[in-house]
Amino acid sequence: MIRTADTKIVASELHARYDPLRAVTLIGRTLQKALFAGRSDEVVFWALVHAHYRGGDLCASVEEQLNAFSSFILRDPGELN
Repeated sequence: MIRTADTKIVASELHARYDPLRAVTLIGRTLQKALFAGRSDEVVFWALVHAHYRGGDLCASVEEQLNAFSSFILRDPGELN
């Protein structure tokens, strides 16, 4: 299960600990490892971390694509409007 609250926490930790170039590089490398390992849940997790790191909300088309993974993503209560 992927909790969006966790992705936001990881994104804020990356903001606090690393300069932007280093943080995005770490996200990219971890995302790439998950992709090549066939770990779709980790790919979605790190993609959401990256989205939150870069500014938060996702566009409508990405939200629509994430609906395919809705059974694996636990959204924050504030997101369930």
